[in-house]
Amino acid sequence: MRPRQQPRRGRGVGTLAAAAGGPSDVMVLDFDGVICDSEREVSTSGYEACQQYWPQLFGAVGDAELQRIMAGLRRVRPRLIKGYEALVMARLILEDESNVQLILDDWEPLLAATVRRWGESHEALAAAFEGHRSAQMRGNADRWLSLNPLYPGVGEALAECPYPFYVASSKAVGRLVTLLRASLGMEVDQQSPRLFASLIPPNEKKIEALRAIMERPVAANGATLHFVDDRYETMHAIAEQAPDLLARWRLYLADWGYNTAEERQAAAQLPGVQLLSRPQFCELLRWGVVMGVDDGCEPTVEEVAEGVKG
Repeated sequence: MRPRQQPRRGRGVGTLAAAAGGPSDVMVLDFDGVICDSEREVSTSGYEACQQYWPQLFGAVGDAELQRIMAGLRRVRPRLIKGYEALVMARLILEDESNVQLILDDWEPLLAATVRRWGESHEALAAAFEGHRSAQMRGNADRWLSLNPLYPGVGEALAECPYPFYVASSKAVGRLVTLLRASLGMEVDQQSPRLFASLIPPNEKKIEALRAIMERPVAANGATLHFVDDRYETMHAIAEQAPDLLARWRLYLADWGYNTAEERQAAAQLPGVQLLSRPQFCELLRWGVVMGVDDGCEPTVEEVAEGVKG
């Protein structure tokens, strides 16, 4: 049985209060890997920045090798925190495909050791990545936006979400605002109280964001608080470092996002954490509960085929 109140569509996304005393539910959503499949843009920007930064290494890469690198970058996306890391990942994969597993196994020490071994600096690599990405945003905005697609069905579910929602993301606020406006039609700016951006390091900063939202009037009067993220490390950090949050927050790990099968298995064992599929996520946005109905958010034929290959 569906709620009596029908969801509102249009530009006032996520602003409807369920009752005069405040909303019944409040959503906090990660962006990359939950709402938006930004891996395509990060990997493409990383690879193209490599071509500019190390032309002697990447200038002669053929189509087959390019596809191998891009496939490897998608596999290691769960480990990426800062965008420039895609340059280091791409070069490591170019050197040896077996580095994909090394990246997945222990990325942070490998990143530091590799940058030292190459005689590079994190600052120079970050400047190369951000410079290329910013140039693409200014000079080829349509292409840049196309590389940041929403996950199928999620935009429609957000448009019908009758509950207030916040976006908590490690993405820089300027890019986040650009994508929310272009993809969802949200009327937000960089000072919007609905946005928690540039949350790096993500574990600590997202815990801070959840505490801040919990103290706002919107979360008063017994509202059910939901937090959806695709990062296993963040869920683990909440369970280990902030167990008091489990009394107020329902935590969900997005199984369609940037995490591995091993992480999904581990997350299922964490207290207070529920694995969530994309169809279930769409239901949660629309109804505040997972209802187990066909809501038009099922995977496409292409996604099923890709999942079988993976």
